Amino acid sequence: METGKIRFNGTAYDLETGNLLYRDFHEETWESGRHISSIITYKDPNGKTFAKKRISFLQNRTLPEFQLEDYRDGYLEGGILQKGNLVKLFFRRKLEDAIQEKSVDSGNHLSAMDGGFDYFVIDHWDELRAGKKIKFNFLVPVETDKFEFVAEKTKEGEYKGKPALFLRLKIANAILSVFVKPIDLVYDIESKRIMEFRGTSNINDENGKSYKVKIVYGFR
Repeated sequence: METGKIRFNGTAYDLETGNLLYRDFHEETWESGRHISSIITYKDPNGKTFAKKRISFLQNRTLPEFQLEDYRDGYLEGGILQKGNLVKLFFRRKLEDAIQEKSVDSGNHLSAMDGGFDYFVIDHWDELRAGKKIKFNFLVPVETDKFEFVAEKTKEGEYKGKPALFLRLKIANAILSVFVKPIDLVYDIESKRIMEFRGTSNINDENGKSYKVKIVYGFR
């Protein structure tokens, strides 16, 4: 894609029950072969929009600036790039809460945030396919902190008839790994596009707890 829009969507199912939870509709803006920004609209099973996320990849594609807002309870999270390696992380759990924020040093080039993880995968594609374990910092706005994670290949195989790369993302800290479960991802080897996500969602349930989901992606 040189210039224009790319649209695709994800369908999120409860990891345990298989029930449909929501759909996310992605619209990417490309200019001169570069992914500039994305808008992601989240809709419930009845088609009602309940959240929206805006991402800008202009300054850094693995650490994109973004803001997610859930209209149901006012949940808000995001990240803004500052000077050097600093990133201002911010969040609030409910509309009536004050926004909490903190500037965090991303560490180095081995870091990712939100939708920038897909570009982190692309940037390290050959290493991951070769079986290398890659440690990196993942910035988490709701914790106003960064955590060391490990990305590694679990296998290569077929997914819906296409050659696919299967990856696992897990927190490096052994103690925290008891509480933070791994995330499993499937990428199309030809396009390097994500095809499936299994793990903790950035979308919450009615009690403010993160959904555990399987998201299946498709282009339209």
